[in-house]
Amino acid sequence: MMYNLFGALVFLVIGIIDVMFMQRMVYPQMRRRHEAAKVTGSQGRDPALFMNGIRFFSLVVLPVVGFMLGGTFEAMFG
Repeated sequence: MMYNLFGALVFLVIGIIDVMFMQRMVYPQMRRRHEAAKVTGSQGRDPALFMNGIRFFSLVVLPVVGFMLGGTFEAMFG
């Protein structure tokens, strides 16, 4: 059980780093292009929808996967 929590924590940290990277590096560029495309009416989907998906995956799905893969850490370290 301890390794399952460790796995969830490791994957949560990876998810937080992923969200920080996407929010600082990728999202501003996507937002600028989206706003520029609004002028011609070819903007497509809002980048906020993309960021919400990244947040859900990184902060919910990744820790759950890490929790389920905790037995792998036990096999590696224990």
